[in-house]
Amino acid sequence: MSTKSFRLKATIGLLGIASLSVLLAACGSNSAASKPKLDRTADLSANYVITTLDISKTQGFDQAGNMYDSLFYMNKDHKIVPDLATKSTVSKDGKTYTFKLRKDAKFSNGDPITAQSFVYSWQRSLAPATKSMHVYLFNGIVNAAAVNAGKLPASKLGVTATNDHTLTVKLTHPIAYFNKLMTYQAFAPQDEKIVKKYGSSYGMSPEKMVYSGPYKMANWKPQSNTWTFVKNTNYWDKKVVKMHKINMHYEEDPQTSLNLYQSKKLDFTILTGDQVSNFKNSKQLFKGPYSYMNYLFFNQEPTNQTLRKAFRNENIRKAISLTLDRKQIVNVVMNGAAVKPTGVVTKYLAYNNKGTDFAKLQDGGQSAAYNPTLAKQYWQKGLKQIGQKSLKFTLMSSTEDSSKKLAEYIQANAQKYLPGLTINLQSVPEQIVYQRSLKGQFDAYLGGRGADISDPIEFLAPLLSNNPQNYAKWQNATYDKLVNGSTTGNLSTTARWNKLLQAEKLLADQQAVTPLYQDYNYYLKRSTLHGITHNSTGAQWNYKYMYKTK
Repeated sequence: MSTKSFRLKATIGLLGIASLSVLLAACGSNSAASKPKLDRTADLSANYVITTLDISKTQGFDQAGNMYDSLFYMNKDHKIVPDLATKSTVSKDGKTYTFKLRKDAKFSNGDPITAQSFVYSWQRSLAPATKSMHVYLFNGIVNAAAVNAGKLPASKLGVTATNDHTLTVKLTHPIAYFNKLMTYQAFAPQDEKIVKKYGSSYGMSPEKMVYSGPYKMANWKPQSNTWTFVKNTNYWDKKVVKMHKINMHYEEDPQTSLNLYQSKKLDFTILTGDQVSNFKNSKQLFKGPYSYMNYLFFNQEPTNQTLRKAFRNENIRKAISLTLDRKQIVNVVMNGAAVKPTGVVTKYLAYNNKGTDFAKLQDGGQSAAYNPTLAKQYWQKGLKQIGQKSLKFTLMSSTEDSSKKLAEYIQANAQKYLPGLTINLQSVPEQIVYQRSLKGQFDAYLGGRGADISDPIEFLAPLLSNNPQNYAKWQNATYDKLVNGSTTGNLSTTARWNKLLQAEKLLADQQAVTPLYQDYNYYLKRSTLHGITHNSTGAQWNYKYMYKTK
């Protein structure tokens, strides 16, 4: 997941790689006889701003797939293919992986990428002082938890460099999705020399970072709305990278981005639901789902004691959720650019051995249901249990238009059906929402999570009691046991799946989080732009194979 973390839609960091993708295919032949003339510069809209280039400290990984390679790569056909590793082997017990690395791989400054580059990167991410938000991804690697807790030195982590081009990883138990994890940029290598050279300023400017992927960063500073990707001439696979410069533009107002596209200042732009109807017959319109679920979070450890009792009360949480019609949220609030949830986990993410979507099998119960009559019953029961006749709280959302509209919808519906409820709305910039949620400085807020890899664990692990991304502080020992049990021992695929389904049902039954809608992307792309990969998990867009014709 990663962030990749429970994260906000417009202020993430870097975001990883894909589990399912659709390549926006090229038109025409690439033969020598009809080789098209190329334009080496493009201008694209971006979903998110970037907070840091440091993969150990980022909030998420939105653009990381364009700057950092990992051991494997998930291609457009949903296949794991070699990246910085040319091949790998796994022991019979499934607990030891050996990766053979490319001998020609270099960082953008020319330094060789070695097995030690991976060892250092993983140890750094797990070091307590780093305060990484993604340490849970390393769970299952020998001593990962103990290293992160400061109980063991980093040298005891179960990852070693046998030689410059052989990396060995030892697990405490088989991990069914381990190869998928190895496609993710949280596991990318880092150049120890550069990290130590720049210290606390590492990753805070393009010049204080080196890159292992197809592009380098330029013209960027934290939170800036524009930046540029330039071709990494030391990249091991540079021959397939056709673009020399990609100018990225983030606009908080989607209409501004659309205006830039229509005035031919952008080659690509992402649409919101209310914009889509104007382009439904356009050949430039493309669409696809994204494994990002939007939630309503209730803080179960607020400073206000009345709210603490209220939000820890299952009936109060259920009552508010049951006043929300997800069909109306999808079709009216989001103008059709969304998917109605069946529970906590997104659709089109993961499938069992029979090809059935986890989202179809999950027992979402009342977690995404609409029933105002039942809501009133839960409400009265909950108020009586906490000894109150009314309740007032503040709902925090971002200043982004769809977020504000959703907050207004929740306010109107919940207050309409639940007598004595008052919801005050607070709209602030995305980064402030994130910072406040991270510190627990909220009553309730609108946020969400995108999956980093194609596995249900991405939406379940962040709600573990000890996960740093569990901002709402919901805790349940049975749930912890189910989720942790799904990743320990040599479980069969069916047994593991069943544990995950049980865990999701417990979330749904207790309304631990309130799922609202799943993202569905619509975007415009000029006919001269080819080869963008649109991913359903991790980084939504990958530009390695992109090219632009004149």
